[in-house]
Amino acid sequence: MVPIKRRDEWEANPVPGYKALVRPDTEQVISVVTTSYSVAENEWVALALQQFCSRLGEQNPMIAAASFGRDAERTMFAGRVSGNEEEALCVLAYNTHGGEGAVCFQLVEVHRHQRTTFILDSAHASLSIAHVGRMRDRLMHASSPDRDETFIERYLSDTKPLWHQLANTLWTPRHTSALIKKLWGSTPPLTWTDLSEQSSIGDAHRHPGYHLPDTMSQISDAANAYRAICCWIDNESEACKRGDFTKDRDERLALGAGHTYKQRAWRWIVDNT
Repeated sequence: MVPIKRRDEWEANPVPGYKALVRPDTEQVISVVTTSYSVAENEWVALALQQFCSRLGEQNPMIAAASFGRDAERTMFAGRVSGNEEEALCVLAYNTHGGEGAVCFQLVEVHRHQRTTFILDSAHASLSIAHVGRMRDRLMHASSPDRDETFIERYLSDTKPLWHQLANTLWTPRHTSALIKKLWGSTPPLTWTDLSEQSSIGDAHRHPGYHLPDTMSQISDAANAYRAICCWIDNESEACKRGDFTKDRDERLALGAGHTYKQRAWRWIVDNT
């Protein structure tokens, strides 16, 4: 007979090739990673973000930080690259300490009064730096003011002409219907009827086909059509994929809720108008 040990009698044995990431304030294990994993301190990420946001001339960019996740184990930083009273170009930075192991910088365009973010389908909209090597040096090099160009300049070069093009492109109700079908499928009927009864079909009333056509009925250009789609996703819809039940808007922004729909909408509008 082999005696069974109680939980508090188990001995901790190191596993070759792996290590645990532990929060210094709570000593809670966040994740188990390989020994090649290098931690990126939050202060390094914040400094890199500040350097990125200063590239267009803003010497003291506005920086904000927030923790999110079930145990507040994840951190999001936000900085403003440029802007005015209505709109701003911002960078979101995520320092994730999990198995995915990357610091990600994501460009988003924000409309202040509409509380809406525009996530464009651009190859230059984000930059990821894996958690390997000398992380501080890699972050400082990527965001260095001495660099001739970063993903921010490439993004603006790619998207500014497209915004101008869409602002001068006709938008019709036919485009609205086609875009809704492309993103969310055909609009389902609200009820079905058989010989014995009439019943409603689940959450069919939430389908964009019952909301966006009226919302966008007065829009005549493709740029404002895209803005309307994003505004509806952020403020009216569930803006999430199947299985995503996160209700906190800040956390959903950090996790990318609705981003795929916005990127697909941008690409469809650019390609089909």
